[in-house]
Amino acid sequence: MSTHHVRGISEAGTTTSRASGVADAIGGVRTGHLGAGHPGAGRLRRLLPTAPAWRRPGPRAERLGWLQLILGIALVVIAQVLGGLAQGLVTAVGGPGSRGLGSLSGALVTAVVALGAYWYLIRFTGRRDVVEIGQGGALGELGVGLAIGTALISAVVAVLALAGAYRVQSVGWSEGIVLGLASGISAGVAEEVLSRGLLLRLLEDWLGTWWALGITAVLFGAGHLGNAEATVLGAVAIALEAGILLGACYLLTRRLWLAIGVHLAWNFVQGGIFGSDISGTGSGRGLIEAGFPGPDLLTGGPMGLEGSLIAVLLCTAVGVAMMLEVRRRGLIVAPLWRRRCQAAEVPVPQGRCTSSERLRA
Repeated sequence: MSTHHVRGISEAGTTTSRASGVADAIGGVRTGHLGAGHPGAGRLRRLLPTAPAWRRPGPRAERLGWLQLILGIALVVIAQVLGGLAQGLVTAVGGPGSRGLGSLSGALVTAVVALGAYWYLIRFTGRRDVVEIGQGGALGELGVGLAIGTALISAVVAVLALAGAYRVQSVGWSEGIVLGLASGISAGVAEEVLSRGLLLRLLEDWLGTWWALGITAVLFGAGHLGNAEATVLGAVAIALEAGILLGACYLLTRRLWLAIGVHLAWNFVQGGIFGSDISGTGSGRGLIEAGFPGPDLLTGGPMGLEGSLIAVLLCTAVGVAMMLEVRRRGLIVAPLWRRRCQAAEVPVPQGRCTSSERLRA
């Protein structure tokens, strides 16, 4: 790791100490009081220090950005194919009872290949340190993400239980626990590498933060329409609750570990513990076999808890609060043409550069 990299990263501390303040921060969001003076806001800033300026896009575009995007998408697809082959091989060797082990093996292969491919892609096309998945502070950020994801899905289930829309029928070991973990690992890594590591990062570099966040949120929701029991409303729900929240996780740190932790925990706890379908995949029970009496608007219907209005409201609120924190910390990035104008100290009449000024910049 270069000295340049080390200077920009605060000490992670232990995962436990970082995770201890997550409830305070989320509590502030739920009550609508996560302002600058709220204790949860201060705890959030200590858990997730401001990303140093050198992690943010500068006046020059990322080197070979279009090539990174094209090759990156192809590499993520290859990672998923290799994961599927590993899953099929383990299941074929182990027989019908090895479905869970096969899924977990495939998920681990997908995650390792996706992260490794991303590292090599950025290292040799961007010719820079791959700070998005750097080791310094990784465990701390991952731990905070796991705690946030667990707290959010647990809060959704708690509200549904109080409303009589979540009822425990039995508790015990199930293959669904391993399947939920596999879903968390595979989606939590591969989807974050693609959606935040490639799409959000490059679109922000070209178009600025707000356009990039909006576009990737829509694409992230639409990407789930291919699931077996997906619905249009469910895709809209995912775009709002996950597209904004996970995007904010990246923008706060300019790294993937926080978003990976939130995504992994959300999927695993949702399906592997509480027994909900995950994103309309029909995944079934986990540690808990549960019933979901009530209207689809409340329970999420075939999309699982992600389609619930409670999940949409809570996760979107947390995502918006985190984006306000991104803005408060001065981490919002302007479009590339404006950054070039500012770097060249070209006057910007009425908030815009002329075409000639863009060329000079």
